[in-house]
Amino acid sequence: MPKLDRNSDERRSNAVSCSLKGRVALVTGAAGGLGKAIVAELRERGADVHGVDIAGEDVFHADLATSSGNRAMVDHVLGIAGQLDILVLNAGCQFVAPINQLPDIEWERLRGVMMDGPFFAIKAAWSGLTKSRGGRVVVTASTASFVGTAEKAAYTAAKHGVLGLVRTAALEGAPHGLNVNAVAPGWMDTGMMRNQLEAQAASMGVSPEELVAHLRDRQPAKRFVDVREVAATIGFLTSPDASGVNGVCIPVTS
Repeated sequence: MPKLDRNSDERRSNAVSCSLKGRVALVTGAAGGLGKAIVAELRERGADVHGVDIAGEDVFHADLATSSGNRAMVDHVLGIAGQLDILVLNAGCQFVAPINQLPDIEWERLRGVMMDGPFFAIKAAWSGLTKSRGGRVVVTASTASFVGTAEKAAYTAAKHGVLGLVRTAALEGAPHGLNVNAVAPGWMDTGMMRNQLEAQAASMGVSPEELVAHLRDRQPAKRFVDVREVAATIGFLTSPDASGVNGVCIPVTS
């Protein structure tokens, strides 16, 4: 009798349970560093992935701070694929300034993209997601969702607020088999991080290079989080293996 390879059987079982074959996913913020990694992760798992962003190539363009923009992206995917099983809300932006110098328009922009936008997106996709067998929503929060951060009032408030939305949507979605969760990445070396360095470094009286070294040194592992680590966590949360995970925010830090 041939000897059973239990490890091989276990690997095959895990591959099946983590597979997203036959699932349709929509990923916002898909043109950015983390967004591209999420798209690649979900496609590797077998999903039919549709990217959305305000600009960029090979994505559907939509203003995700508006109800109409979110409705348009959902209608676009449903029109092409006929179903929507996975919604990954990853769009983000940043503006660094003290509260008394923060322009009203920037407060509104950040809140619109990172708190209003996820609400509009979940609302627009609700019918499709609750019809799906085991629908999934994952929102990109932040380690700033748990603490205050100087000179980032709009970003921090939006990231705190979206956790309340995630927890409420999880409660309302549970009877329909819909799971809603969040991930909270630490510092990642992405375009969005680099774009905020100049203003933040100036306020601290250091160079951007010195600030990068300072931020890296503050991490327990003395490194930034790799976008692929965050994408892999999102991949798990969208998979059948995460059927018992609902209404939580998972930190992904180094």
